[in-house]
Amino acid sequence: MIVIADSGSTKTQWVVLDEGNVVLDLTTKGFNPFYYSASELESALFNELHAAVNADQVDELFFYGAGCSNADNCSMVANSLKQLFKKAVIHTEHDLTGAAVALLQDTKGIACILGTGSNSCMWDGHKVTGHLPSLGWLLADEGSGTYLGKLLLQEILSEEADPELTAKFYKTYHLNFESVLHKIYGEPNPNRFFASLSKFASENIEYPECRKAVKNSFCDFVEKQISKYPDYQNQVVSFTGSVAYVFQDILKEVLEEHGIKAGVILKNPMEGMVIYHSKLK
Repeated sequence: MIVIADSGSTKTQWVVLDEGNVVLDLTTKGFNPFYYSASELESALFNELHAAVNADQVDELFFYGAGCSNADNCSMVANSLKQLFKKAVIHTEHDLTGAAVALLQDTKGIACILGTGSNSCMWDGHKVTGHLPSLGWLLADEGSGTYLGKLLLQEILSEEADPELTAKFYKTYHLNFESVLHKIYGEPNPNRFFASLSKFASENIEYPECRKAVKNSFCDFVEKQISKYPDYQNQVVSFTGSVAYVFQDILKEVLEEHGIKAGVILKNPMEGMVIYHSKLK
């Protein structure tokens, strides 16, 4: 049996394959090694998985995770998994590699993640050959839910949005001008609030301000990320993540305007990961 894990900071999807067939699909908490000590990670993995998965039957495990961006973190995750999956060969890779595997399989191109945050990489069909540094939501994350949420909020708070949309926003979130500013500057994790506005944008996309925020966010992602890769206009560019999936019509429009070849757009990378690893066996 093969186990595939797609792990973010908040949740992890685990799929167990037996002879290419999915026999278990399980969601647990996230396992970002930046947020755990080695002993905490080992304990958390055991508590979440030991009752759900027959670990002794697993031959190979592929873990694609946020935070698995250096050798030390990959080793910590692998060692923790090995305590439960004692007979399995363990592979730990960054979530960007997982996105590339899911989106591009064994063909070259550019793989992008557009969800709460954003990221991208070049893929040669076997490995990541280049990627730009991730600067996080304060400095970058163009194309993400957090980024488009900030753009939309600027329109609303600066009184440049349709008054009807502004009233709808305050009513939806039970806020007023002052309480919005408090959420941004006086409460922890304002990025989560910004990201939540992508749902509001999708539900009100008929308003020009919402469409403008989404489109400008994608345009900025093209400028700051995709266009930095060599020969990008001759590469296939594929996407995974909720923001890319929900707003794919606008995303495709932006790509076409920039002369970029759009590949596949997946809401969740696991579908592509399963196809990829099924072909390997």
